[in-house]
Amino acid sequence: MRTRTKILGLFLALTLIWGSFPLALAADDAIVAVVNDQIITLRELHDYLNAVYFQLTSEGRSPEEIEKIMLDYEINGLDQLIDDKLLVDEANRKGLEIRPKAIEERISAVKSKYPTEQEFLDALASDGLTLTDLRNKITDQYKAKYIVEMEVRRKIYVNPQEVTDYYREHAQEFQEPERVELDSIFVASGEDPGRSRLRAEDALKRLKEGLSFEEAVKEFSEGPSIGVVKKGQVLPSLEEVIFPLKEGETSSVVEVEGGFYIFRVKKKIPTEGKTLPEAKADIYNRLFERKFRQTLKSWMENLRKNAYVEIKT
Repeated sequence: MRTRTKILGLFLALTLIWGSFPLALAADDAIVAVVNDQIITLRELHDYLNAVYFQLTSEGRSPEEIEKIMLDYEINGLDQLIDDKLLVDEANRKGLEIRPKAIEERISAVKSKYPTEQEFLDALASDGLTLTDLRNKITDQYKAKYIVEMEVRRKIYVNPQEVTDYYREHAQEFQEPERVELDSIFVASGEDPGRSRLRAEDALKRLKEGLSFEEAVKEFSEGPSIGVVKKGQVLPSLEEVIFPLKEGETSSVVEVEGGFYIFRVKKKIPTEGKTLPEAKADIYNRLFERKFRQTLKSWMENLRKNAYVEIKT
């Protein structure tokens, strides 16, 4: 609901920006940009944002993720819409066609997110869209995707020497820090922290008397085991307790926010580094994505340079 409100807020803000138009015109037909021989109206921008919102919800994104993405679209939505039109224009210029089967499969995938077809159609309608609108937008999305694939992604090459050089220059990035695998007993503070501390100390006493850690966990612990912890992952005050312990050694009672811990080190794992063969795929992906972003940015700038783009203010 907050995201929908924000979309409406953007719509109203844009209406105010082009407030010299009559209200009905500003709400529907105000021209906000021209791209080659196409105009972008305020209504189209509004519909574009609604379509983005519909797609994100149909993908099952979390409300927090949707809100973050939509906030970016509030700021950059018009530029993104212009770029999308430039991509589709380029795809059309190259004669790129999308198989109808691929479009229908995508629509079916979206439909499958809804219990019934009627709920799917209702969701479309609530965002001001029709099935034809959705089909056209999916077609344009595929065209934009494939023209970028053809003209940018497929032309990127990462030289093996670049991978080797990156590994040598960033060797520290491929070092795994010291780790410990822990068993733990956790006693929550509850309403009486003093009593909880006594319970944790009783657990430690029983351990010293010969109770196995596994039995102590069953009897005293109120939380899951910590598991593997990397150096630098927990608070320094906890690191000072955990990392000096030897394998099989048990800590004293450690107070943390919300309760008390007792740790036992199951295994100590020293600092390890990946070899070049082990890190090669990761490095290749990093370099490829960096080149892709740079090349795409340059290619899009060139598309804009060779197109007629006017943003109305």
